[in-house]
Amino acid sequence: MVRIIVITISFAALIFVFYLLFSKRQKPWNEMTEKEQKKKKIMIVSGTTVFLAGIIAALFLGKKK
Repeated sequence: MVRIIVITISFAALIFVFYLLFSKRQKPWNEMTEKEQKKKKIMIVSGTTVFLAGIIAALFLGKKK
């Protein structure tokens, strides 16, 4: 059960990253201010980190048996 929750959260983080990268509602990179660019970089790295941590946790949760 916990494994399913972890995988769901990690894929939600991946969808968030894809939304930030490919959404048509986002401003083009060259039209963003330095502050907006930095914030977007942090959100992308954070979402990717959550995704990777979730996948690693799901793999290790399965190895306990």
